[in-house]
Amino acid sequence: MDTLDDPVGWVAARTDTDPVRRRVLEALARRAAAQPPGALRDKLVARLLQRAQAEPAPPPVRPSASTARPLAALVAKLHPGAGPELRNVQAHRRTWSALRLTRRMAEIAAPVPEHLGPLNSQVLVARALQQLQSLAPDYLQRLLAQLDALAVLAPLQAAAEADKPARPAARKPAPRKR
Repeated sequence: MDTLDDPVGWVAARTDTDPVRRRVLEALARRAAAQPPGALRDKLVARLLQRAQAEPAPPPVRPSASTARPLAALVAKLHPGAGPELRNVQAHRRTWSALRLTRRMAEIAAPVPEHLGPLNSQVLVARALQQLQSLAPDYLQRLLAQLDALAVLAPLQAAAEADKPARPAARKPAPRKR
């Protein structure tokens, strides 16, 4: 079969083992077949033949299980013997997050005093978080994790601000005389 007459059929008749390479050749053949006979079609067919005759790229070399990855080596160096324990912590992180979310939602669901009124901020926040739990529980879990992190950082920020020397008060400019 001649490539110039039917590029799509020519590619279909080939037996390529690499599916990615085959898709590239098929796309190039469809593009060439869509063109009317002329210089552009001849260039596309020449490019198709060039791609088809080129040696396929070797598959990427994947690191074997015996070769240590740089991050794993660093963790092993910093925390000797922490490998399996670290994996266990990561495996149970989701369970702990779900338990923490359940506990926090129980705190939020505690009855709010009725005398506060419907527009009280505590009432509004409790309602918003309850609705967020029903609509997007994963988002709520991330939000609560961020709030927990901020709560841990707040005392550190207050201590850092207390250590700073006090800035002198800015002087107000004197009123201008007329």
